[in-house]
Amino acid sequence: RNVYKDLRQIELACDSQEDVDSWKASFLRAGVYPEKDQTESEDGAQENTFSMDPQLERQVETIRNLVDSYVGIINKSIRDLMPKTIMHLMINNTKDFIHSELLAFLYSSSDQSSLMEESAEQAQRRDEMLRMYHALKEALGIIGDISTSTVSTPVPPPVDDTWLQ
Repeated sequence: RNVYKDLRQIELACDSQEDVDSWKASFLRAGVYPEKDQTESEDGAQENTFSMDPQLERQVETIRNLVDSYVGIINKSIRDLMPKTIMHLMINNTKDFIHSELLAFLYSSSDQSSLMEESAEQAQRRDEMLRMYHALKEALGIIGDISTSTVSTPVPPPVDDTWLQ
């Protein structure tokens, strides 16, 4: 029969602080938790702080850990997404400005046919590239003709020079 079930206090007397800590740890492992007393807050009102049962405390701690992990994930995601979102907004606003303001100014400022003309440097560069293209195409044709029409004779067998030694 449990004689101490109605008692709310246990007094410990030990020789050293290590023994007291060992007893406290043993009680905690056995499921006996200290009861928190009523404390007064700074403004004088009394707060009731009760010791919850161990299972409820573990559940509260588990929920607290899950919420902390979730807040950490959210914080990391926000830190990752904010620069990307800012750059997206900046680029889209710049693109809209170019499309609406600058393009309208460009079309209104001069004749559209003069805007589409090729410059003299670009025409010269285009002609140079076309000449280079036709020269390389002709060279590849010559190389192809040489490799297909060339007849080669087999190499003679090596000379046996063992008798020289």
